[in-house]
Amino acid sequence: MPASSPTFPTYLQMRERVPVGVWWALRAAGLAVALAVIVALFVDAPMGFTIFWGIVVPLLPILFFVAPGFWRNVCPMATLNQLPRVLGFTRALTMPKWFREYGYVIGIALFLLIVPARKLVFEQNGAALGALLITSLVAPFVAGILLKGKSGWCSTMCPLLPVQRLYGQTPFLTVRNAHCRPCVGCVKNCYDFNPPVAYLADVYDGDAHRSGYRRFFAGIFPGLVVAFHEVPVAPEVDALSMYTQFGTYLAVSLGIFYALEVFLKVTVVRRTSLFALAGLNLYYLYALPAALERIEGTLGVAIPDAVVWAISAALLAASAAWAWRTLRNEGTYVAQTLAKPARVEPSAVVHLRKPHTPATGTTAAPAPRQTPTA
Repeated sequence: MPASSPTFPTYLQMRERVPVGVWWALRAAGLAVALAVIVALFVDAPMGFTIFWGIVVPLLPILFFVAPGFWRNVCPMATLNQLPRVLGFTRALTMPKWFREYGYVIGIALFLLIVPARKLVFEQNGAALGALLITSLVAPFVAGILLKGKSGWCSTMCPLLPVQRLYGQTPFLTVRNAHCRPCVGCVKNCYDFNPPVAYLADVYDGDAHRSGYRRFFAGIFPGLVVAFHEVPVAPEVDALSMYTQFGTYLAVSLGIFYALEVFLKVTVVRRTSLFALAGLNLYYLYALPAALERIEGTLGVAIPDAVVWAISAALLAASAAWAWRTLRNEGTYVAQTLAKPARVEPSAVVHLRKPHTPATGTTAAPAPRQTPTA
């Protein structure tokens, strides 16, 4: 678990401001909306596309940026994932070792498959998108039956988790986890346990693979955003060519990410923060006008251009504030968690001295090895 301190309180140390009953009402509403969108996609695909691609999806990144904990409390996938625990029929198994290692990688892989597929299939075929959303609800429910806590989906292989962790490094509004009663310690550096410090703990983790997965996703993310909006789709190119071009954008983005480390010595948190903000602002630079145009076409309302400029300006201001808070948190985290001076116990010092060898030629037994405690 991430370190706890007065600066970075865990959710167990936070005041519970919203009654559990209110959260369950919001979860029921969220699940009802998800089911309504699925029905709309099969019955009236244009309306379903407008609600999902024009309203829901554009709102999620800014929600992850401002108050990711709110989404994690009301997400329909999380609701179904936690239902077996609430109703008492989960098997609550511990993650196998391979899944503990690669669950996050699976989430990244799913995200990288789904995003380009949106251009190929999910923006044109209502039934296909509806089937994807149904799968996205069934999978976490099944995972909740098998594995304990949120380890089966929400904190491991959810395709939205890498984006939530990247955007949610320094939430403007920290919302207390309202799911885990009690916490069962199901994952390492759990975001729901300690939101303000979880991502810092990940990127500074001593496990090079764990921190590497987070850095990798941060590095490719702006390239993915640009690729989605710049790479042409059928009939101009086939699926293989499209995915190849996506890969090129991702490789360039990742190369820039690591070049900042090698040549400019930019710290990992500064790089992940920079790339998170680049991804967010690039996304809305492309997506906001398109979403408003979709809403205008479907609902027959005119949205002034001033609305786009006002939202963009507010996002830039929020990005600057978010960057400052993130770097401030990094300094505090390093000072409190990583920069503690080493301390050697006096009882261990005697064992570090050269052992005495008797003059008779007998060899003294070697002193027991002691590891200084930090």
